[in-house]
Amino acid sequence: METDRGAGGVAARWDARYAAAGPEGPFGGAPNAWMQMALARPGVAPRSALMLADGDGRNGAWLAGRGLAVTALDISAEATRRAAARDRAAAAGGGSVMRIVADLETWAPPAGAAWDLATLLYLQGPGALRRRALALAAGALAPGGWLLVEGFAAVAGRPAMGPDDQDKRYRQEDLAAAAAGLEIVEALAGAVLLDEGARHQGPAEVVRLLARRPG
Repeated sequence: METDRGAGGVAARWDARYAAAGPEGPFGGAPNAWMQMALARPGVAPRSALMLADGDGRNGAWLAGRGLAVTALDISAEATRRAAARDRAAAAGGGSVMRIVADLETWAPPAGAAWDLATLLYLQGPGALRRRALALAAGALAPGGWLLVEGFAAVAGRPAMGPDDQDKRYRQEDLAAAAAGLEIVEALAGAVLLDEGARHQGPAEVVRLLARRPG
C-alpha cells in the first residue's frame, strides 16, 4: 500500500481505488508470495497474527484459513468491507479475523497484547510512518514471535515499480532498526519478479525480512 498524507486524505484515495477495482482487488486474490515462503519454513508455526495495512484481506484471510487468530488493520473502510467476504470464505479453516479501520500514525495495540506473527507488506508511506509501523510490528511480538516485512527498496534512479519518491521506499537501516534485539533469519534487498495483482506485476527492487523474537 502506498500512502500520502496530502490533501483529500489517504483513506478517501484508497477507498476510491478499492471501490474501482475488480473482484480480486488491485493486488490480486492470492496471498503474498514471500509470506507463503516464510511460513513454509520449518519451525515457523504462528497461532496468532497482527496484520498491519492488510488492505482487502487477501493475506489476513489466508492466515485465518490456516487456523490463525488474526487481527488486521487498514486505513481504508472500503478495503476492510471487501475483506469481509474473504474472511467468510476462510472461516472453514478454523481461524478468525478481527478487522479494524485505523491509521497507523495514531493506532496502538491494547496494553499487554502480543502476537506470534506481525506483518508489514507493502506499506509504502513516508519514512516516519513506515518507521512507526515497523516499530509497532516488532513491539507487538510475543516471545518466539516472528516479524515479516516486504516492501519496495530504495534504489538509485527511477524505479521500475513502486513509488518514485525515495522517502516512501525501504532502506536497510529501516529494517535493521526494527530488528534490533531480534534474531534475523533472512534479510535481503534485490530484484524479484512480482506477480501480485495488476498493481504489483513485473520486475521490482524489494526488501524482505524474517526475524524472530527470542523466547
